[in-house]
Amino acid sequence: MKFRLKLILPILCFLLVEGAVLSATPLPFTNVRVEGRMPITEIFRVEQNDAALDFNLSASRNSIIRVGSYTLISNNSISKFRLAIRPGEDGNQERFAFVLDEGEPLPQGQESVIPFTVHVSSNIARAVSVAGQQAMEKDLGVRGVYGNNDTILYETGDILAEIPDFNPDLYATGWYSAAIQLSIEVI
Repeated sequence: MKFRLKLILPILCFLLVEGAVLSATPLPFTNVRVEGRMPITEIFRVEQNDAALDFNLSASRNSIIRVGSYTLISNNSISKFRLAIRPGEDGNQERFAFVLDEGEPLPQGQESVIPFTVHVSSNIARAVSVAGQQAMEKDLGVRGVYGNNDTILYETGDILAEIPDFNPDLYATGWYSAAIQLSIEVI
């Protein structure tokens, strides 16, 4: 039994040392190849400002209300976009206006439509901002401003409503609503 133990111990030590030496040698290959594909990603996002859903029109006269914000990102090097800004839910209204909601009382001689001006103001220095009371368009995106990458088209900005200085005594009291339709067109 002692003889076997004397024989097994050196063999175990040899195997442990040999295993450590073999595991420390480099792998048999030296190149690893990795390939990936970058898909085209184009995002246009509009976020509604919750404060614009319930504010006092009379107290907001002669001021600018932030309606929301927008962001455009495209990694397609040939993409070009245009933003169409139209009045009304369906985009077919003549002008941007707050209109007295249906069901609200309209006393005789009182007005029920308050026109306003929409500003689409870019936060990017080289981008164009537009303003108007009727439908309008603007080219979207500037290359080279997002991480200094000339292939990425990027723009972010605010959608603003300029409330005129109107006489509240001429208008019916109640809830007024307005809709601004935004759509992206590929050019």
